[in-house]
Amino acid sequence: MSTKTVKSALRDMLEDLDEKQRKKFCAAILDRREEPRVRRAALENKDIVDITDALVTHFTESGAKEVALQTLREIGCNAQRESFAKDVGGGSLTGGGSVSKYGDVMKIETNGASWQTAQQDKLKYSGVKASHAMAESDLIEMNKYKSIINSAARKKGVDPALIAALISRSCRAGKTLAGGWGCYDEKRQKYNTFGLMQIDVNPNGGGHTPKGSWNSEEHLCQAIDILIYFIIRIKHTFPEWSKEQQLRGGIAAYNAGDENILSYEELDSITTGGDYSSDVIARAQWYKCNADF
Repeated sequence: MSTKTVKSALRDMLEDLDEKQRKKFCAAILDRREEPRVRRAALENKDIVDITDALVTHFTESGAKEVALQTLREIGCNAQRESFAKDVGGGSLTGGGSVSKYGDVMKIETNGASWQTAQQDKLKYSGVKASHAMAESDLIEMNKYKSIINSAARKKGVDPALIAALISRSCRAGKTLAGGWGCYDEKRQKYNTFGLMQIDVNPNGGGHTPKGSWNSEEHLCQAIDILIYFIIRIKHTFPEWSKEQQLRGGIAAYNAGDENILSYEELDSITTGGDYSSDVIARAQWYKCNADF
């Protein structure tokens, strides 16, 4: 079945909303703080055709799609959001298509970021709130990689929100990298990690040979394969763990190595910041709920 254009899907979605819902939809867009802002006169007391034209004009078709999906979620119009996503070729939002076959990040309890990690942004608090704040602060940069994140995640059967979270935690969506490299080793006089997902290239560590450019889909596919390797290792080491526990264990192992994972209760005791898997899960939950990854 062919998909509709975004403009056509927007018009049909607005027609599917009742008058009260359309007013809430327009009010939510007018309350957006992100640029570009929409002038009140462009939406208030306008018909469906005018509202559609205003959204496409202000955000472009691809931008209008994302704004509409975010806004429909905010106002609780989940059925219309699901229908709109299918109309524009996004697939089902509730059928599990974006949930990893290795486990659902939304089912994992997490304490979020440690105080040490939260100090990256000089936050005055830690925990899930800090993880969410840092994920949000990386969103503008993260959106530059959204298409390759979604594509690589879909190919590998993992949740794109998790990949976004790993990129946020690893390099703040590229902001901490030097030409794609990270973790400079004074002893080796070389960098230890490479790319958006910071794979370990140190011969005394992971020893991986990078594939593709640091910000490419090829790199993400390589890094996801490494993540999956660790998830499977944890699965075989701890077969009694639930799928979600094994997923979180694999995330911790991606940072610290599977040989250092001894129990679920002490999962992050040896990870960077003492919170790696906990922080990544919290960021993934934020990206899944707030950024349509």
